[in-house]
Amino acid sequence: MEPKERDIEFPRGDTCPLKFNLLDNNKNPLELTTNDEMYFTVKKNFNTREVVFQKKFSFGEIQKDDDGYKIILTPEDTAQLNYGSYVFDICIKSTDLTRTLAIGTLTLTNEVTFKSNE
Repeated sequence: MEPKERDIEFPRGDTCPLKFNLLDNNKNPLELTTNDEMYFTVKKNFNTREVVFQKKFSFGEIQKDDDGYKIILTPEDTAQLNYGSYVFDICIKSTDLTRTLAIGTLTLTNEVTFKSNE
């Protein structure tokens, strides 16, 4: 199953919840287990190995509701980054599976209220 292409845009330093579904090849829902981990990785472009930032989410940090799963980027994740576009992916890794769920661009837009103003 190909990863879903997504474009995310939000003001630098804001909280950004990201929702997604876990489906098998037949589009049936999959459930996370306690051994599963999820990675949100951001780079300047697809051709570099240099990671701008990466978040690792363990089973307890991945929220689930009737609409699927959700991970949250916090203000600290992007507050020190330059404005502009980056690339990202969301990968899940379990004992016997590694799958890229989403891939796309992350654009950090202007902000007016900086952390130091709060």
